[in-house]
Amino acid sequence: MGCTCSPMETGLSLAFCLAQTELKRVCAGWIANKHKAKNSVRSNISLVLRMPALKLLLALLLICFEATAKDLQECEDLGLGSHICREIESLQQLNGYVQDDWRSVKVVNEHTGIEGDDPRALPALCLSRLLHLDLSESGGLTLGERGLRDLRQLERLNLTRCQLEELKEEHFPKNSSLRNLDVSFNDIRLITGKLMNRLPNLVYANFSNNLIAEVEPNAFRGLKELQFLDLTTNEQVNVTLGENANLRYLSIGNNNVRDFLWRRLRGLPNLEELHLDSNWLENLDMGLFLALPRLRLLNVSNNNLCEIKGSLFTGPSGRAPLVLLDYSSNNVRVLEDSVFAKLGNLRTLNLWLNQISKTHPRAFQGLSALESLQLQGNKISALPDEVFSNLTALQRLDLSRNSIRQLGARVFGGSLLGRLTHLDLSRNSIVELHPLSLSALPHLRELRLSGNKLTALDVRMFAPLRRLQVLAIGENRLEQIEEDMLETFEHLSRLDINNNRLSFLPPLQTAQYLLRLRHISIEGNPWQCLCLDEITAWLDKRQVSYARPSSAYYSGRKPLCVVTPVEQCLRDLKAVRAHGVIESYEQI
Repeated sequence: MGCTCSPMETGLSLAFCLAQTELKRVCAGWIANKHKAKNSVRSNISLVLRMPALKLLLALLLICFEATAKDLQECEDLGLGSHICREIESLQQLNGYVQDDWRSVKVVNEHTGIEGDDPRALPALCLSRLLHLDLSESGGLTLGERGLRDLRQLERLNLTRCQLEELKEEHFPKNSSLRNLDVSFNDIRLITGKLMNRLPNLVYANFSNNLIAEVEPNAFRGLKELQFLDLTTNEQVNVTLGENANLRYLSIGNNNVRDFLWRRLRGLPNLEELHLDSNWLENLDMGLFLALPRLRLLNVSNNNLCEIKGSLFTGPSGRAPLVLLDYSSNNVRVLEDSVFAKLGNLRTLNLWLNQISKTHPRAFQGLSALESLQLQGNKISALPDEVFSNLTALQRLDLSRNSIRQLGARVFGGSLLGRLTHLDLSRNSIVELHPLSLSALPHLRELRLSGNKLTALDVRMFAPLRRLQVLAIGENRLEQIEEDMLETFEHLSRLDINNNRLSFLPPLQTAQYLLRLRHISIEGNPWQCLCLDEITAWLDKRQVSYARPSSAYYSGRKPLCVVTPVEQCLRDLKAVRAHGVIESYEQI
């Protein structure tokens, strides 16, 4: 009979045995092929129920309970209605797992993708209760005829990396509840108006990293709630968004846009943030704020723009609302007088990695609210007097990686710039700093001068900098640091003097300066070994960090000091030169 149990003498026992055998077969199939399990049970349950009953239902529960428990382990409860389900092959299969109180599901597949459902299948009623669905790790998604139409209450949908080539209107229910849609990193080529009309409640839409070359005109017009639209890294040549009265954020960065006119964006009156970076723009026409009167952030970095025109910022009377302008990584060569004069609200101006070689004296006129100015990586060789004098709100100024040779007495003007706390002049060719060049910066906390050609420092330059906390003067040509200069560093916590030509420092054992020092870099100097011993003993006593294990100097690959024929630390520069200390070190 093929019964694995021992039949009892009664007909009822034989029926029970047959039922048990059949149920085991059914449940084994359930375990082996879970997504077909329900159909298997339905097709065999009628046979089982023809057998004498009594304890039959109990047998069903006992035998299949273990298989059912294992099956439910495919979905893990994360609490608060959130679950992770693994190795799901179809939305219909997922529907079989979802319970009434589930609100959020993430599918994680390692060995399969999600295939389209049979159009003859019953509606996925359980899925219709979900609010959040994440298929970004599903291994791919094929949308069948039903698509996602059963998910009527869904508010957040993540289809990132699902290998989608298109989205059709029939994939979504009419008047979908979706508010957040992420379909980034797919192969979508077209956005149609019919598709977007199915999503009238959308607030956030991420179409980045696709192959979108066309957006149908006014595709987003009916989306009254849409605020965020990301089209970064696609194949758009022209911007053809049309109208959307509520859009706040728009990114078309890393596309193929070459010719751009602001009037194309007049249908976006409330736009506040626009990213056009990493395109092929060569010119920007005038009248930015006539088209976008509320724009607060404009990013046109990494294009082929050769100039900044004052007419670009033409708009209604009064100060323009822009607070951040990113013009970095372009080919701008000259900053004309008053080019930013209409940007009275601007707080951040990024001009790094251009070709700027000339800055007119009044180039930054009108930037009374500017807090951060980034000019690093240009070709600036000289700075005119008072070029920064009107930047009374400036906090950070980066002039590193230019070709500046000297800093005059009046670059920052005669009045105080009381808010400037960070100044970076590293990686230039500075030979001379005027003693009064930093006198207008009494609140400076961080000064970086590394990688220049300085041979001496004037104490008058540092005397006003009583609040200085970080000083980086490594990789210069300094042979001596005077004691009276060290006495000005009341608040210094970090000092970089590495890779200079220093062979000694003023006596430190009884020093009443550098009391707050916590880190110092000293390697790469031709220290006299006796002087270095004194320095490191003082640093160890004060628990100041100085040795970097990864440095070639502290791993024995490069020398730390020079042994001299004298028995004491020489602190006379003439005597040091007479003994050839620096030359001896450089020859090692």
